[in-house]
Amino acid sequence: MTKMRLTAFSIIISSLVVLASSCRRDDVEHENTYSKDNLVMSGAQETPANSSSATGSLNVSYSRLSRTLTYQFSWQNLSDTITGIHIHGLAPAGFPASIFQNILTTKNEKQFPYSKGSGSGSLFIDGVAIKEADLLNGLYYLNIHTKTYTGGEIRGQIVFQ
Repeated sequence: MTKMRLTAFSIIISSLVVLASSCRRDDVEHENTYSKDNLVMSGAQETPANSSSATGSLNVSYSRLSRTLTYQFSWQNLSDTITGIHIHGLAPAGFPASIFQNILTTKNEKQFPYSKGSGSGSLFIDGVAIKEADLLNGLYYLNIHTKTYTGGEIRGQIVFQ
């Protein structure tokens, strides 16, 4: 009987340890994840600003544990055919920067409809070419280029505050 109680006690303790460790893992992941939804994309955010009536939305999430930025974006009412979609950096809002990641170029163009569409992707934050601190400090942006607005029709700054 005592041996059976010890076995039952061991199983209960083991179960509690597993439960506690999985809760801790979830807590650690949550504490190390940054996300922001519905970031506005507009011509007013481009550099220089433009008067396009196109709009867009950008959702971003960054996991410090996997060092991965994931993003989803959508747009509507672009003025013309899309010629590129890129992530640019390093630049705070109001400043231009070089292309860092090509999402869509004329070389891999799928003829996205310019009236309305969406896309998504991810980016590994390697700590060398792209640093976590720069990402978390809002120094990257996503924009959509069109034939009408070759420098970018709409832009959304990647920020987590």
